[in-house]
Amino acid sequence: MAIKNQDYIKNLIRELISLPSETEWVEFKHNNDGPQMIGEYISALGNSAALLGRPKAYMLWGIDDETHKIVEYVLTIIPQEETIEGSIRRSNLGYPEIAIRELIANIMIHQAIDQKGTNPMVELFKDRIEFSNAGSPLVSIERIVDTVPISRNENLAGFMHKCGICEERGSGYDKVIYATSKNSMVAPKIENQSDKFTKVTLFLKVPFDLISKEDRVRTCYMQTCFLYVNGEAISNNSVRELFGIDEKDKYKASRIIKDTLEAKFIKPVNENTAPRYMKYIPFWA
Repeated sequence: MAIKNQDYIKNLIRELISLPSETEWVEFKHNNDGPQMIGEYISALGNSAALLGRPKAYMLWGIDDETHKIVEYVLTIIPQEETIEGSIRRSNLGYPEIAIRELIANIMIHQAIDQKGTNPMVELFKDRIEFSNAGSPLVSIERIVDTVPISRNENLAGFMHKCGICEERGSGYDKVIYATSKNSMVAPKIENQSDKFTKVTLFLKVPFDLISKEDRVRTCYMQTCFLYVNGEAISNNSVRELFGIDEKDKYKASRIIKDTLEAKFIKPVNENTAPRYMKYIPFWA
């Protein structure tokens, strides 16, 4: 019975957020939690539903009336590449859809609602998308892949999972790292801005030679963390696969590993292993 109820709620929420805007019997609220306001809206919505012959009225929190379809909107304006497969033309998004969904969910779930005058923000640029929210990261950025998830807004987190905006709770950054690595993209850059804001930057795919040293090191480290929590370790071969480096250029992968070691982000599994068979794990492992 519980599963049936959850499915009903999920389908209901999807139906409501598919509406083009609010109605007399549906109200979207971003984060307003004033008791007086809630009481007044419930009364007004109930009266409107009765007058219109609707059996129920609804008020949904965590959804802005103007931006409740923000994920779909972002997906329509990001760069797309057309490819021909056989006789079929396909459009490929410039960024992994799941990464966008998870990062939009993150800025809503982890926003510091009590920090007045700010709202979650998504900014699109020619070569990147920036996701920002009020409130500093709740866990160390270096441990964001493996740390047990913490949420400022637990109810909102559960709500967004139920309505299908994000995947299972606590797996957001894992999925973002996996999606970017599978598309040979650099890992997202996560920043703590003056302990007041969190900004995550998702970068458009660029040729290897245009990737900065900082981005290469961060990507190598994040992938090492992802592999480690899945019971694996990173190697020269996996770094080449990560960056799309040819076998003949494996020295480039070795250089990335060397730079990441020097930054003290990774360490050898066994220092006595022959260099060609060496594998690495995060510094904290």
